[in-house]
Amino acid sequence: MSDKDETPKLTVPKFASFKPKPDTSELKAPKFSSFRPKEKESSASADHQKRVDPPRDNKEASRLYVIDTKGDPLIIRYGHLDRAQVPAYYRDGYGKVLGTTGRLVIHRDGPRDQFSLRMPGEGFAFKDKDGLRSKAWRVRSRPLRIRKQENDSLEEVDDDFLPLSTSKKRKRGQADTESSDEEEKPSYRSIEGKAKPRQFVDSDLESDSDSTAEEVDLDQNNPLKWKSIQLSRRVKDQPGDIDAWLELANHQDALLRAGEDIDHRALEAEVHSFAEIKLHMLESALANVSTPQDRIRVLVPLMREGVKVWNSKTAVKKWMDLQKDEETSFTLWKTHLDFALSNISTFHYESIKQMHLDRLGQILARSGSDLSMEDLSEAIYVFLRLTRLIHDSGYKELAVAAWQAFLELNFFRPPHLDDQAAAFESLRDFWESEVARIGEADAQGWAKFVEDGGIGDAPEPLEHKKDIVSQSRDDYKRWAVIEHSQAEKARMPARTMDEGIEDDPFRVVMFSDIEPLLFIVPRTTMQAVQEQLVDAFLIFARFPPTFRSNTWTEEALHDQFLVGSSTAEELRTLDAPSGDEDPVEIQRKPPAFTHQPLCVSQSPEVLFSGGEWFSHIPERDDSNEVELNLAVNATKQLTHAANFEALAGFHLALCATWEGTGVKRPAKALLKRYPTNLDLYGAYALAESASGSHDVAVKVFSSATALASKVSTPSAFGLWRRWSWMELELGNKKAAIQRLCASVDDNLRSLVQAAGVSRTHILKAHQAFSSRMNDLLSAGELDQAEPLIECLVLLSYLTAEGCSEPTSDSQGNISAAIEVVHKQSVEFKRRGYQASPAHERILQFAARLLYLHATRGPFRRAYLLDQLKQFLGYFPRNSIFLALFEWADSSLRVIDETRTLLYETILTPAQDCLSSRLFAIHHEMERGNVNTTKAAFEHAASSDVCKSNTGLWIKFIQFCSLQRELRPKAKDVLFRALRQCPWSKDVMMEAFLTLNQDMESSELKGVFETMASKGLRVHVDLDEFLEKRRNERRAQKGPG
Repeated sequence: MSDKDETPKLTVPKFASFKPKPDTSELKAPKFSSFRPKEKESSASADHQKRVDPPRDNKEASRLYVIDTKGDPLIIRYGHLDRAQVPAYYRDGYGKVLGTTGRLVIHRDGPRDQFSLRMPGEGFAFKDKDGLRSKAWRVRSRPLRIRKQENDSLEEVDDDFLPLSTSKKRKRGQADTESSDEEEKPSYRSIEGKAKPRQFVDSDLESDSDSTAEEVDLDQNNPLKWKSIQLSRRVKDQPGDIDAWLELANHQDALLRAGEDIDHRALEAEVHSFAEIKLHMLESALANVSTPQDRIRVLVPLMREGVKVWNSKTAVKKWMDLQKDEETSFTLWKTHLDFALSNISTFHYESIKQMHLDRLGQILARSGSDLSMEDLSEAIYVFLRLTRLIHDSGYKELAVAAWQAFLELNFFRPPHLDDQAAAFESLRDFWESEVARIGEADAQGWAKFVEDGGIGDAPEPLEHKKDIVSQSRDDYKRWAVIEHSQAEKARMPARTMDEGIEDDPFRVVMFSDIEPLLFIVPRTTMQAVQEQLVDAFLIFARFPPTFRSNTWTEEALHDQFLVGSSTAEELRTLDAPSGDEDPVEIQRKPPAFTHQPLCVSQSPEVLFSGGEWFSHIPERDDSNEVELNLAVNATKQLTHAANFEALAGFHLALCATWEGTGVKRPAKALLKRYPTNLDLYGAYALAESASGSHDVAVKVFSSATALASKVSTPSAFGLWRRWSWMELELGNKKAAIQRLCASVDDNLRSLVQAAGVSRTHILKAHQAFSSRMNDLLSAGELDQAEPLIECLVLLSYLTAEGCSEPTSDSQGNISAAIEVVHKQSVEFKRRGYQASPAHERILQFAARLLYLHATRGPFRRAYLLDQLKQFLGYFPRNSIFLALFEWADSSLRVIDETRTLLYETILTPAQDCLSSRLFAIHHEMERGNVNTTKAAFEHAASSDVCKSNTGLWIKFIQFCSLQRELRPKAKDVLFRALRQCPWSKDVMMEAFLTLNQDMESSELKGVFETMASKGLRVHVDLDEFLEKRRNERRAQKGPG
């Protein structure tokens, strides 16, 4: 309709938001110099000083403004105006600056107002900061279908995508081709309230066809929005493209994250809305699958998102309908298992245990006696999850017994027993004879028992240890202390002759208790899976796997249901930051060497650190003493009796952790067993050096290099490099250069004292390292090339000239060394090896060199942070790089670079893991306050990768209990933990051990009843204990 058409006059409603504007003729504007009339501007400059604006009547102008003649000194302090004094009409311009064409806009960044330029095509629908971070822009809960308009242009860009923003009609008389700065804004005078977006219903899925202005003008320069357009077009044009559907669903995570910033995370309602969007997309994808493989690919993420949206009853029904699909897909079954474990309404210990056993039976029956490698790997993983469930539910001795029998069955099975029935019968005799089993001192193994005719001596009976009696007046606390004491005694299986087991039948594990859990690995495939089997045992005992030889071990390593958390870092009450900390004092503190779990690539340096570097193995304490002893004995028997040579170095590292001092005796026993193992010599030397016995280490290195001189192998170069490093740590730079050059020059090996090494020797060593390194890289021998690259890096540090960084006599050329590292990283990336463990170990060595350099003299903090940030670009989960970055980031500026790095790079959906979440919590405890630490806990507890980790929840509960301001919330955190981890007895015991003073008796009784009803292990019945206490009180009062 044209503007000339006559229309009836409409009556304006009498809402408060539609108040008529006052007559402007009655208002008098102030006469600022910038707004004086033009005729006065032509006055002569001589009269300029004579012209003074007449004083205005304050009452006359009070309706519009107030002239501040004094100023506001608080603006300088706070950096912005007092928002309470800014009139409401300030917001009606949608941030546009008066006098501009609309390109210059004001937006809020926290407490500040900032200016920014809107480029062509950037509409007001995405007006807020950072485009997709806008609070006004939100993805709709349902995709919209834009009906093709009759007057559509030939361009199809606006027709082949799902609009992600509310479309608005332009004002009457406004051309459709106007620039985005003339677009209609959300009306703040709407009866829906302040700029409320339109709520779409089913009838709105197709847009009206009255105008092309209804279509959404998205900014194609924004990568996220443009990707949404492309993916939406793909799924519309090719509904059978499952890859496109999955990518579109996963893209929603990026869109959700784009609406966040480091200080404002997505609300629970927003997360739920995006889960609904993903679920809708995945359901659409499921309707278009054409192959069973694609169906599984869609079902796994669909069910993961579905359990976030559906209620428990609906989710259980959905899983019941997918039983057939689970039989053919382990990933789908594992997703179901994770849901069943964390669903408190349906969880029961026996039912979940049976779920594991059923899956194990399906795997073993799948291919009969001829099990494939994939089936065996899957079976080992299921066995690991099963035994961890048994252990965490309180039946610790049963879980340990299952592993003892499993290792005996497959590593020490007599040669003539391949039939399962006969093997189980013989193993039953061995088990019930109660001779020492694997993991216990002086164990000889099942095969030796059969060889000796079934004769063996059982260990001496253990004496009964009295229960720890609490002096607390709280009966629930006293019960918890006794219950915990009983549980500590049950960490290893008992024998019939042990004292104090009469009242607890579970303490002695019979073979019939563990027989349903066991299976035989065929001898033909045992060699191929033995590394995974040992790694699974180490993960069960809460130690890092040493081989990581396949994807199953990697999956278990990051499984939140399997990974434990560190107890080395004790929680404490956080004080308010004083604000006067000295950055230098902060930097003098060593990095977080004790952070656990440590996500690194295993190397001898992290196995034998001696407290001066990061340790891959947790320190010995009361919480892991039993498991450490079990692992030490088990690995000893595997290396000596089962000829598992590759395990020798890790066994020596466990011995060093257990002994705490020297490892002379176990090292000599291993070297006697494997006299030509150069890596074992290097491990022994590092162990002695870490314990402070440098003279012994030198003798070991000397003997090992003499042995290595007969054969030139990469392991020999590793020995020379470690010897050189030890000399450098001791401050002997000349000796360090000599050790490196001696690896390729026999004449230098005979020199006892460190003599001056000529440039010829250095060039010869450099050329030898480079040529052999290139040959090995070309052949794909990354592990063999690694020590040569490290030698080259260290040689450059010690001998290169022209350092571009600050340096002293005790330091080397760090810039030259790091330049070598970066060149090799580029080479690894070019060959497709950038994610290899060898590359990670090289960067770990470079990080240690950076730390050594920084502790020996001057260094630039910015340089150190930049190098570590580049390392984290390759391996974002690496704990060493993270901890050193935090150590180098010692400034107390407002911007916390470590926190920013964690948010932007580390804690992203693709890289998120438990170790990084725990590090973020550690960082906030060290540099933040109570609120930021609690926020870090909350973010971790809501993350998909660790929301069901028992160690995380226990730390969260204890942290809240220690903080005065958070103590009232600790009980709520406990109940959340119980909902997420209903299988964990340790989590439930926190109610009695930590929060007993904050909970009512009825609540504590309820927790105990939940523990018992879910089938968890209870040593001392609470009702009987309370009744006993009441009787004792009556007896103390006496008659009458």
